[in-house]
Amino acid sequence: MLFKNSLGLLILCLSCLCCDGWILHAQTLCKEMNENSARESNITIKYTIRNQFAEPWFEYEQNVTSKAGQPFIRFMEQAADDDKNFQFSSRHSSKHGYVVEELGKDMLAGTPGLTYWRFVKAPSTVLSLDVSRYIPEDGDHLILDFVM
Repeated sequence: MLFKNSLGLLILCLSCLCCDGWILHAQTLCKEMNENSARESNITIKYTIRNQFAEPWFEYEQNVTSKAGQPFIRFMEQAADDDKNFQFSSRHSSKHGYVVEELGKDMLAGTPGLTYWRFVKAPSTVLSLDVSRYIPEDGDHLILDFVM
């Protein structure tokens, strides 16, 4: 009887040691996964708005950090929340998606058929996607440029 109880106690102790070791290992893995996930889940882009076409001339630049996988319009919203120079308004077009109509603290507006806000990935790649469909990558430099 003593041997049987001792064996049970030994098995119980070994189980505890193994479980504690396993739990500690699992907690370490979870912590590493969360840390890696947190690093990977946010990206930083450079966002520039500029008007070199008509008064008032301006160029503003801001680094914006947000969750990866979000459309550029979310980065624009965050930039506008952080700095009034980045305020904007847009409208949805069935043909073009979201079109930026006004931008900047003075809400400079394009003139239909004449001027507009061109969406560019630096240094000079004009993007054909609208601001709600383009998904930025870490380190992107995205520009909204007032042009004719």
